[in-house]
Amino acid sequence: MSATAYEQGKLAFAHNHPMSSCEYPVGSSFRAEWMSGWTEARQAEERKSHGEPPASLMKDAGRATHLGRSQAHES
Repeated sequence: MSATAYEQGKLAFAHNHPMSSCEYPVGSSFRAEWMSGWTEARQAEERKSHGEPPASLMKDAGRATHLGRSQAHES
């Protein structure tokens, strides 16, 4: 199975490869995808190490602040 450039970037970060290790040509869409995967993996690691909640929870929290009192509920 062949991994996408995005998945390759995530794997590169997971295996401690620097961003500069990307071998796709500068300006190519594959390089942009690879960099995006690498960056997302780094950000996920930073959130995990700082004890921050996942981004999906933060989006939910942002939406909750816009709810009216009558729309909010406790779980």
